[in-house]
Amino acid sequence: MAPAKMQKTFSISFDMFQLLVGLSELIDLVSREMVSHHKYVSFLAYHIGKTKGLPQGQLKELAMAGALHDIGALSLQERKASMAFDLSQEHAEAHTKPGHLLLSTFKPFTAIADLVRCHHVRWQDGAGEQYQGKQVPQNAHILHLADQIAVLIQPEKEILGQIPEIVDQVDAQSGSMFVPEDIEAFMEVASRYSFWLDLTSPSVCNILAEDLPFGALDMDEDEFMELAELFRRIIDFRSRFTVTHSSGVAVVAEKMAQRAGLNARECLEMKIAGQLHDIGKLSVPQEILEKKTALTHQDFTYLRKHPYYSYRILQSIDGFERISEWAGLHHERLDGRGYPFCLKKDQLSFGSCIMAVADTFTAITEVRPYRTSLSSRMTLNLLQGLAENGKIDPDAFDLIKGDIHEINDLRAQAQQASYQESKEFIAAIGQDPESIPSPSLD
Repeated sequence: MAPAKMQKTFSISFDMFQLLVGLSELIDLVSREMVSHHKYVSFLAYHIGKTKGLPQGQLKELAMAGALHDIGALSLQERKASMAFDLSQEHAEAHTKPGHLLLSTFKPFTAIADLVRCHHVRWQDGAGEQYQGKQVPQNAHILHLADQIAVLIQPEKEILGQIPEIVDQVDAQSGSMFVPEDIEAFMEVASRYSFWLDLTSPSVCNILAEDLPFGALDMDEDEFMELAELFRRIIDFRSRFTVTHSSGVAVVAEKMAQRAGLNARECLEMKIAGQLHDIGKLSVPQEILEKKTALTHQDFTYLRKHPYYSYRILQSIDGFERISEWAGLHHERLDGRGYPFCLKKDQLSFGSCIMAVADTFTAITEVRPYRTSLSSRMTLNLLQGLAENGKIDPDAFDLIKGDIHEINDLRAQAQQASYQESKEFIAAIGQDPESIPSPSLD
């Protein structure tokens, strides 16, 4: 007789597209040059595909791929490079290959990953049907066209006056860069002023969602943890100094929640909050995350925004009330001197206090560009001081204090697994895996 399956403790139904739109907005925040770029690409790809008569399933894939197409551009330099018109596939490898590898780890995103991998392949009179010996998905060429149209848009200028030049530049590349049939579809939609006004409207995502209802995606706890793991990789893999951070925070926060007597669902939500707590760091340039010298005032303004964006993105998902709170308030302090909301002790839930301690504990036991990791004894002393000075919750600290070696072992094991995974990822995209600092095993 087969063993009985364990009962699931968590299920959720939410709109995946809204989450992806939130992520794309974060990516675009890094530079003024990229404001609304991913939303533009999503809208353009959808309408070109719709005009070609593609089925609804493929239209959803195009819209989601547009929202995530540059997710593999890990640095600000790579993101700016991705905005060049007529970027060759060879130069595009710096972000298309990592994007494909990241997205393909989540089975429902397999088709999206394939589109992202090939979204800079030129048509070249049919030679672009294949790339590196493999068939290029036809819709990847639509994504390429949408991306290049979006690159030509100048957000600071009035859009209707830009139409003739954009149309002429794109049409001149029919057959060389772009599939002629895709160009024809674009020309049809481009003839309507309303299309361009919708595209550049602040409500573009709402307009798209009304035209193409994405519906709810139902997931059990295992499936959602796989999705959370994907986003954890997207968040952490941007810097060689943070590749294991969220995995460490997640396991520490989960263990603390268990010790606090939270129920099974709450403990799982705490783990998910740990995986996603730094999702707002997608808005922070990689160069700041890896800076070895003292951070400037402007650097700190970037960093202090990230928990706000974590909170707002997760808050927009129905059923994520506790997750968004625990994840988004991890830099608040009992004395009200934390950020971004400057909340005080009586305004913070105990779950938020647990996450703040888990994040601090994990951060000071990790290697960072400006210092080595701290030992368990030094960590304990530092946390004790923070608790005594009203920075972190003493009761939350007690969940670690009495068992710091066991919790640190759990943290080290989780981060070691992430470390190995990240080395494989770095090697797969052609970079030096030995450049990643090993997590502290103290």
